[in-house]
Amino acid sequence: MKAIKIDSYANTITEVEIGTDFSEISRNIGCDLFCIGHTLPNGDTLFVDDEGWLNGNVTRAFGFDGRVMAGNGLIVGSNRSGDSVSAKSSLDKIKSLTEFPPEGWSISDADRDAAMSSWKFYALA
Repeated sequence: MKAIKIDSYANTITEVEIGTDFSEISRNIGCDLFCIGHTLPNGDTLFVDDEGWLNGNVTRAFGFDGRVMAGNGLIVGSNRSGDSVSAKSSLDKIKSLTEFPPEGWSISDADRDAAMSSWKFYALA
């Protein structure tokens, strides 16, 4: 199926073919654990490294629709049953939502600290 890979190390956005096994998402992102970083109105889902901001080996990031994600991303579509399907978004649409930091920039310890301190947890009543 068609997916769209956001490579923050190469500053590229490309279409890739992946299989239906969830390990294909991890392999394309380059991580062990992934999570949903963003869901698009058309049902496409941006998967990102769940430990990107924690992992000192992750040194690049990208902006996506106003959010900053550490590491790489992969956009996959889904159907009404929740199964993965080909991404519906066009490459141009994803390019318009994505920003890369300048060449040579890397995630610093201060960036990691700022990301951690921005997270908010709420007590469940």
